[in-house]
Amino acid sequence: KIILFYICFYGCLAGFFAICLGVFLSTVPPLDDGPKYNMYNLNPGLVATPAAYPPTGATAASAVNVSRTQIRDVLAPYTGSRTPFECGSSRTCLFNTSTLQECGRAPYGYTNGTGCIIIAMNSVWNWVPTVSNEALNYVPIICNAIKTGDLNPKPAVSVVNMGFTRSFYPFKGQKNYQKPLVAVRFQIVTQPYQIHCTLNATNVEISSAPNKLSEAQVFIGVNQS
Repeated sequence: KIILFYICFYGCLAGFFAICLGVFLSTVPPLDDGPKYNMYNLNPGLVATPAAYPPTGATAASAVNVSRTQIRDVLAPYTGSRTPFECGSSRTCLFNTSTLQECGRAPYGYTNGTGCIIIAMNSVWNWVPTVSNEALNYVPIICNAIKTGDLNPKPAVSVVNMGFTRSFYPFKGQKNYQKPLVAVRFQIVTQPYQIHCTLNATNVEISSAPNKLSEAQVFIGVNQS
């Protein structure tokens, strides 16, 4: 009797689990349709590498080598033999790191008191950035030195390749997809300051709250001391 009881008990339990699983799977959209809900439709995040200078955990003496290593690791998937991905009805795309200029190859801009930061944008399903000037083939990113204190002149900060290539959007889970990258060159000085980068697209909202990575902006602290 006890064996019969457990057979019935576990049989009912397995049936209940199967019903729950079936209900759950019925709510999952097909893979090609993307996620059912997307909380970042308007504000894709920006991610910087390195996220600070010196990078977290690095000493002043090791800052340059650690920064170079982090950038090299980010760029590694963009080197060697790669397969282009579909970025339109009749075309393919492939990001070329040569657009990053000196920031895309060793020593990654870390020479003569300067350094580079590589910025990527989070992939948001089916999101298409819009810009005020439709003639541009990129989404501009604006970077400035802020919180510079009494530094005069302000440390030099410049965007190397202007912005994110528009033809790479929208992201729809394409096979072999690789997001475009932006390089920012900055000046290393003896006093601390911040670099503030924002995405200049008309269909994003920039929050005034600092350090909110989901608001199309990113802050990078620079402190050589």
